[in-house]
Amino acid sequence: MTEIRSAKAYREYVDAREELKSWGGGGSSDEASITKLAIAKSISILRYHKFYETVKKDGSQHRKRAKNPIEHPLPSIDQGKRLVDCTTDLSSYEIEHVANTLVKVNDKATSAFMQQIRRRLSILERPLVTARGEGKSYIYANFNPKYAQYALTILRTFYNFCLPYNSWDKVKATPAQRLGIADKQFTMKDIIYFK
Repeated sequence: MTEIRSAKAYREYVDAREELKSWGGGGSSDEASITKLAIAKSISILRYHKFYETVKKDGSQHRKRAKNPIEHPLPSIDQGKRLVDCTTDLSSYEIEHVANTLVKVNDKATSAFMQQIRRRLSILERPLVTARGEGKSYIYANFNPKYAQYALTILRTFYNFCLPYNSWDKVKATPAQRLGIADKQFTMKDIIYFK
């Protein structure tokens, strides 16, 4: 089943790239030009699309999320087509900025963090099948939600501020550095003795 799903995702990935090239009038198929085409297509969609709606209540107006996602212009090679929505009011941003950000949206950081949780926190591990195959072994079954929360907080801090990774732009940085909330890679001592 997973093989069928990944084959379908790959087909959607290839088809979307071909569709983008034909939408842009042919041209080069290198990654930079495909990304530029995806941004251009997103701009054309966002000119008429609204992620929010204006609501009138008690004589005043405010914006509310419309729950109106759009299809991401570049399907992922491993996930295929996906929808993108926005929970933030983007009316103060230029359409080009929103389109550029939208094209960069993916769940790879979240997926990588979930993999870190599975690998590094034995108290959250699933039960293992015993060697004899008679049942399940709960050798790591000292699960306590309070301590699991502590462990997740420590891991999340380590992952976001101390653990760098290489991304598509070949720059090794932590997630906090990529978001601009940190200007350096921290060590565990920096975190522990933070004042």
